[in-house]
Amino acid sequence: MSLGGGRGKTTAVARLELGPAEPPRDPGLGDAANVSSAAEGVRRSQARARSPEGRLVLAEARARWGQRGGGELDKEQPAEARKGHIEAPFRDNVLMQWFERWLDDDTVVAFDAPLTLPACVRCTLACPGVANCEVPVVRWMSRNAQRLQVRRGRTDPGKPSVTPYTQRATELLLERATLQPREALGQGMGPLAARAAYLRRSLSPQLRLHENLIEVHPRATLIRLFGARREQRSRLGAVDQTFAIRREMLAELVAELAFDRVWPDLVVRNIHVFHAVIAAFSAYFWAREGWRGPEDLLLGNADGPLAEVIDEFGDLWLQDGWIWTPPVRVNPE
Repeated sequence: MSLGGGRGKTTAVARLELGPAEPPRDPGLGDAANVSSAAEGVRRSQARARSPEGRLVLAEARARWGQRGGGELDKEQPAEARKGHIEAPFRDNVLMQWFERWLDDDTVVAFDAPLTLPACVRCTLACPGVANCEVPVVRWMSRNAQRLQVRRGRTDPGKPSVTPYTQRATELLLERATLQPREALGQGMGPLAARAAYLRRSLSPQLRLHENLIEVHPRATLIRLFGARREQRSRLGAVDQTFAIRREMLAELVAELAFDRVWPDLVVRNIHVFHAVIAAFSAYFWAREGWRGPEDLLLGNADGPLAEVIDEFGDLWLQDGWIWTPPVRVNPE
């Protein structure tokens, strides 16, 4: 799921299902099926990401309930759509109805928004200031922020190295791994984080963090699988070029992905829908490959500064939150 914004205007959803083993329909991806050698490396490291029980089906991908080309049209439309026989944006009440329609015991849900708040915002203790704070995750951030910092160009010498009221530890670690995370309460993120917190509480206990509910960052997933340069080309550049790159990525994610009443053009032409699909794939790979958390950031061996701070981090991420990304694979660049 791509929440898009704080009010649901640009929210998009996607559903992946494991269907019966049969030849999939041609999704209309054209030459994208001829993957590059880099993509072959991705596929090998994913063990082709195919289930022996059947084919992987993109059953839904849309930005509005009832949107044509986004999957089978549901007869149980929300009131907003029934009144005028129109498509309904995924605002909170519509989104909750959508979850009620599709959630079951086998569902894994991935949000592309913060599912936990920074430590200082969660804290109920008297505050002695960041420098004197004894909260374990804040102490870890203060000790390791300088080691994890990635310096780019000029920096403000007076700028604090860590702000645990806007950042979480996961963002420090992903930044060090060059996966370009957004701060949980950074610029423009407040409404999105507040909405995600509301939805998490509303969907509890059916959805439980790190069990069947995970936080992802579609851009980080794409960077890990396809490289930073290619991920950037999927967002920036000539329109036809970005659409073509997205088609290629879809074709390379898994072998023989089937599209069930989903128009591939709808997926690649809307960045929110595309990112919702990538979030769904993140959940699929998370479940299939058994991602482990911070250890997934390590390359091969467990040596070096990143390994040291991750070892010191321990299990703090279970409460502080974690942005799940694919384990280090063959370098796609």
